[in-house]
Amino acid sequence: MRASRIFIPLAAAALFLAGCSNESGSPTATSGDPVAECSFDESIDGVTAVQTGENGSTELTVAKDAKVPKELVVVDLCQGVGVEATPQSAVTADYVGVGYKTREVFDSSFERGEPATFPLSGVIPGWTEGVTGMKPGSARLLLIPADLAYGPTGRPPAIQENEALAFIVEVVQVLEAPTDGTPQ
Repeated sequence: MRASRIFIPLAAAALFLAGCSNESGSPTATSGDPVAECSFDESIDGVTAVQTGENGSTELTVAKDAKVPKELVVVDLCQGVGVEATPQSAVTADYVGVGYKTREVFDSSFERGEPATFPLSGVIPGWTEGVTGMKPGSARLLLIPADLAYGPTGRPPAIQENEALAFIVEVVQVLEAPTDGTPQ
């Protein structure tokens, strides 16, 4: 069943936005105000998250001896303002993900140069739980155990079976869930 709750790539986000439109056809935003730039340098259990406000460089590393999380670890790196994301929200976010086994970046909107928009009801459970409560302009470090990520199937070739994941997530915008009963 975990395979059905996979992380939604950009293509699926476009489908979501088509179904989450208001009558004018554009997404209904609950918060998208400009926010202050965020800088952080945080290390926890062998995972280091660094971003400098000067050049916007964001780095996430998992040390060879990093402690693999047995439960979701959520570390607030920067506080945002505005509407909080709920499990029924969609968010536009920048992020980078690194696997504990490979210690490699497997996905990064920062590298693509464009944030992604997706429903929190359609991502891995660690993201749904970890991003809930974030506001635009906030940043979090998520350390996600394998059972709240892709579990025993993994996501070959980038994510191995039973691989824990680390993410830096920066929420750009929180979008309302559809109120017309449209499934996400």
